[in-house]
Amino acid sequence: MNQIFLVLTGVWLAILFGVRDMKGSEANLSRHPSADRDPAWSPDGKHIAFVSDRDGNFEIYIMNADGAQQTRLTKNTAADRNPSWSSDGRRIVFQSMRDGNEEIYLMNADGSRQTRLTDQSGDDIFPDLSPDGTKVTFTSNRNGNLDIFVMNVDGSHQKPLTNHPHRDAWSRWSPEGARIVFFSRRDTSDDNDEIYVMSAGGGEVRRLTFNQGHDFCPDWSADGSQIAFVSIREDGHLYVYRMNAGGGAVERVTSNPDRVSTPSWSPDGERIAFSSQRDGNLEVYAVKIAAQ
Repeated sequence: MNQIFLVLTGVWLAILFGVRDMKGSEANLSRHPSADRDPAWSPDGKHIAFVSDRDGNFEIYIMNADGAQQTRLTKNTAADRNPSWSSDGRRIVFQSMRDGNEEIYLMNADGSRQTRLTDQSGDDIFPDLSPDGTKVTFTSNRNGNLDIFVMNVDGSHQKPLTNHPHRDAWSRWSPEGARIVFFSRRDTSDDNDEIYVMSAGGGEVRRLTFNQGHDFCPDWSADGSQIAFVSIREDGHLYVYRMNAGGGAVERVTSNPDRVSTPSWSPDGERIAFSSQRDGNLEVYAVKIAAQ
């Protein structure tokens, strides 16, 4: 578990020539002295779910897309993190430590009816709901190594989609539900993370990035044509990038070399939300994306 978060805080030097820089306007949305992170755009584009420790520990919050009306959804003494919306905007899946270890939970978008979906001795993290709302993918170390699992939305029929000696993590469903993007160290001898895509059933795994630094936390654009992700590839710092869904050339979309993470694409494809500590503490930002 802790190994994953080293990716988000460490610095590895890597240089990639020919990266196009297309930084756009970037706005601080959460504007709070606490740590605000893990943004997730609602399917209608009107709200952003995020995580904050402003009330003493990490909880799930929601705000308008412009940062207004920030409202707390969960209230628990343990950490709640990594929210992800259902495609109809009615439910949010997330991970929580409230039962002694990381498990996957589901709640209504107003914070009601919080229900535990997993109950394992290992850690279950990074959940994502399928576009049709029937399944949830997540990352788990229950078998001794980080792999990607899938289950029904009620928590039944939990099974692995990957089974690899090097870690697979952070699954995100494509908009049509046929593919899953994730990051892995399977081809780098556990040295660095790269972006991969596989079929929804776990087969046909294909590597999309080839970088000596780390590429991680991918997210699809709403039309499925592009993937945003975080990378260390130019000057040893973290930036948000985008690329076509088939891989190839990448474009940098954020300007500040700092601890950015967890990009989330707006449904209209015009902005990417992400967390950044450029102002001294983690905040939720959004960057406007130039048309290709």
